[in-house]
Amino acid sequence: MFSLKPPRPTFRSYLLPPPQTDDKLNSEPKIKKLEPVLLPGEIVVNEVNFVRKCIATDTSQYDLWGKLICSNFKISFITDDPMPLQKFHYRNLLLGEHDVPLTCIEQIVTVNDHKRKQKVLGPNQKLKFNPTELIIYCKDFRIVRFRFDESGPESAKKVCLAIAHYSQPTDLQLLFAFEYVGKKYHNSVSLLLLSIFSCRESMQTKHFRNTIKQIFKWGQNMVVY
Repeated sequence: MFSLKPPRPTFRSYLLPPPQTDDKLNSEPKIKKLEPVLLPGEIVVNEVNFVRKCIATDTSQYDLWGKLICSNFKISFITDDPMPLQKFHYRNLLLGEHDVPLTCIEQIVTVNDHKRKQKVLGPNQKLKFNPTELIIYCKDFRIVRFRFDESGPESAKKVCLAIAHYSQPTDLQLLFAFEYVGKKYHNSVSLLLLSIFSCRESMQTKHFRNTIKQIFKWGQNMVVY
C-alpha cells in the first residue's frame, strides 16, 4: 500500500540576502593609463592631457577627449572613446587611428579665442600667447583640430612648439623616417652579404646564383621614404 502525503509548503524568505564581501567588489576601479604605441627608437617629446579632438565642424557632440602626444615620428591622440560616424575600420602597421606622421604636416596654426589671435608656427619660432586651439593642415588634405579648453596653458604651448620644431627640421636627414629605414636597410644588406660569403665559401654555385637573384628582386621592391 502506498500512502499519499500532501506536498510540503515551500518557504519563501522576504529578507534581503547578505551583502557580498568579495574582494573584487571592494577593490577600487583601476584607471587605465593611456600610452602610445612606439616604434623601435621612437621617443615621446612632449604631451598634454585633457585635450578635445574636434570631429565635426558644426557641433561638438561627437568630439573625443584624450591625450595629445608628440614624438620624433608622429602626432598621436590617445583616447578610450570610440570613433563616431565611422562605417568601416582599418589598421595600419605603423600608424594608429588618430596618428599623423610629422612628414605629413603642411602647416600648423595656433589660435587664441580670448585674444582673437592666430599664428602660423614655423621652426624655431616663439609663441607669445597660450593657444586654445591647434589646427593642423596635412598634405593629404586632412584638417585636424584640437582644443585645449581644459588643458594646462603652458603644456598646450609646449606641445605646439614641439610639433612645429620636429615637423619642420632644418635638415631632412634629421627626420626619424630616414633613421628608421636606414637601420632596416643596413640590417638587410648585412644579412644578404653574409649569405653571399657563406655560399661562396662553400663553393655552392647554384645557391650563390639564387642569392644574387634575390638581391636584385629585393632592390626592385624597395620603397624609399
